[in-house]
Amino acid sequence: MEIRQALLWSGLLLGSQATDTITTAIDRAQGSIESMPISARLLEVGGIALFWGFKVLIVAGAAALLIAAARKVREEDHRLSRLTFRLSLVAVQAVTVCLATASLSNLYLLTSFSG
Repeated sequence: MEIRQALLWSGLLLGSQATDTITTAIDRAQGSIESMPISARLLEVGGIALFWGFKVLIVAGAAALLIAAARKVREEDHRLSRLTFRLSLVAVQAVTVCLATASLSNLYLLTSFSG
C-alpha cells in the first residue's frame, strides 16, 4: 500500500512540476518575471532547460526517499518507520498541491496578459 502511494504521489509531483515549468515558460515568453529568487537565477543562467532539470532532480530525490521510507515500513512495521513515511508523504502532498496552485496562478497571469 505504501509503495503504491509513494509512486502515485511522486508521479503527481512530477506532473505538477511539469505544469509549473510549462506555465512559467509561457508566462516568461509573454514578458513576466519569475518572483522566486532561486528559480529566477536558474532561468537566468540556464534557461528553461536548467529550470526543468533542477525540478526533475528534486522529484527524483523526493521519490527515492519516499519509496525508501515505504519499503522500510514494509520490511519492519515499526512506529517510527510508519511515522517517517507518513510525514514524508504529507510533505510531498503539500508541495504537489502548492505547485498546482502556482500553476493555476501562472495561468491566471497568462490570461491577464491576453485579455
